[in-house]
Amino acid sequence: MSSSASSSEAPLVSVIVPTYNSARSIERCVTALATQDTAHAFEVLVVDSGEDATCELAKGAFPAVRTIRLPRRAVAPVARNVGAHAARGDIFAFIDSDAYADPRWIDNVVAAAGTGYDLVCGSIGNANPRSAVARAEQLLMFNEFLPDLPARPSWFALSGNMVLSRQSYERFGPFVAVRAAEDVVFSRRLLAAGGRIFFYPSLRVVHDNRTHFRPYMRNQYVVGKHTAIARRLVQFSDIRRYWLFVLLVPIAPFAKLVKIAARMAAREPRHLVALARELPAFSAGICAYSVGLAAGVLSRVSSPAIDARDVVPRAAEETAETQSAIAPRLATRR
Repeated sequence: MSSSASSSEAPLVSVIVPTYNSARSIERCVTALATQDTAHAFEVLVVDSGEDATCELAKGAFPAVRTIRLPRRAVAPVARNVGAHAARGDIFAFIDSDAYADPRWIDNVVAAAGTGYDLVCGSIGNANPRSAVARAEQLLMFNEFLPDLPARPSWFALSGNMVLSRQSYERFGPFVAVRAAEDVVFSRRLLAAGGRIFFYPSLRVVHDNRTHFRPYMRNQYVVGKHTAIARRLVQFSDIRRYWLFVLLVPIAPFAKLVKIAARMAAREPRHLVALARELPAFSAGICAYSVGLAAGVLSRVSSPAIDARDVVPRAAEETAETQSAIAPRLATRR
């Protein structure tokens, strides 16, 4: 039975949902949280920077939800930071607005937080398994976090299904405002500072994978571009020198395919059958990702920083005292 915290009751878990024009998916996302089978007290914060009815729809699906409207469009890591600073729980659980939690997700959030690891990532299923494009995206984007893989230490955690304690966020955060790769940057910074990451497959969500080819290709390009930018900020474990990464960009499509196939062969060989079946769309996505890598290498984007003016919430529920407190804390965290 769901146990959302009242305004006077301190929740154990704060669920933070960054949104931007998420009217299509937010009701399903929030309803899955509202109907959790748990005895743990939790709150849900929707941090929105769009222009549609996301907040109103979220409230309609779950009246107890806390909504925070940002004054202008913000990338997801900025919204996550806002949510973290407004949160009341000791455990932070981040979920994307197009991801839908398993009925025991909150219980597994609490269990994940109790593993002793600094950062925990859950598994990602495919909400659209009948679509060939969605199946290809599943294998390309989430091959390290499939629900049938074993629990293990990990080199990064996806922010769309991520758990950490307030203490860990304050030690290793905030998220750096780099689009589509903030979770990799956060994870690598955490590991460099001595933190540990764990993949906890029982912490399950299903993701609303893209079902049309053009949005799928565009997203892979964006992910590739910002992954290249992220490599300027932190050291990756596969290629530690940025100049070497730049030299290897021309062979990126082949290298990525080989890496994913080798990973599948080592962890769950039957995934190779699915990879072979979806190879045309999968390979096209790798090519779009690799073009994005090249664009990221050639871009002149400087190291992103968090601008406090972008993250001060202007929501009716937030008091003037809260608003004035968030900006200085964010400004001094960097």
